[in-house]
Amino acid sequence: MHEPAEKRATVSLLRSFRVPALTASAMTGATAVVTIANRLGELPLSTLSATPQSIGEGRVWLLASSALLADRPAIASLLGFWIVGFAVLLVCSARVAAGAAVGGHVFSALGVYGVIGLARVADPHAFASVVHAADYGLSAIIAAWLGAIARVLWSRHPDRVARLLVVLGSLGCAGIGLLLRPDVTFLDTEHVFAYGVGVALADEAVRRSLARPSRQLVAATASLFS
Repeated sequence: MHEPAEKRATVSLLRSFRVPALTASAMTGATAVVTIANRLGELPLSTLSATPQSIGEGRVWLLASSALLADRPAIASLLGFWIVGFAVLLVCSARVAAGAAVGGHVFSALGVYGVIGLARVADPHAFASVVHAADYGLSAIIAAWLGAIARVLWSRHPDRVARLLVVLGSLGCAGIGLLLRPDVTFLDTEHVFAYGVGVALADEAVRRSLARPSRQLVAATASLFS
């Protein structure tokens, strides 16, 4: 006896949700474990969080570890991370989602730290309030994922109403972030950088242009050992 078409479509839809949901849950769960360990005092913030000063001193591994810890409010941050992670895996490929996460988190921090560093060359007292400020959390990754989602939806739905909804959705997400963390500093401009990284990496033309020099670099490196 054949299943009704509606039931088959529902089952297929639920199956398409399974991998994104499990992947988002795994990422969120890992971050929750690190966050709980930090809150209980088992993992000091100084061993995980980046600061402009620490990166300038060469402790670049903190760029990676700072993405393992949810900022306050932790529950809202973890929930948002799961929701946007699930959404980006539905809309984008896993490669784009991963690239946006890594690129958004790392390059947004380096971009803002670079501005701070250049400013302090001219004025050693510039940005004194944030040079040693702990910079960690999931928000840059979330911003990059939102940028990737926005870019894909912008391309898929060219009509004005749909694109207006994309813009309003992006602004709405920014508003939610400000409501949760109204005490912004210059370091929070990372979110703008991260959003831009997500938009760029979700653009196929940009990815192709980045892939060519990457392949050339790999080939040149391989030739050194041949």
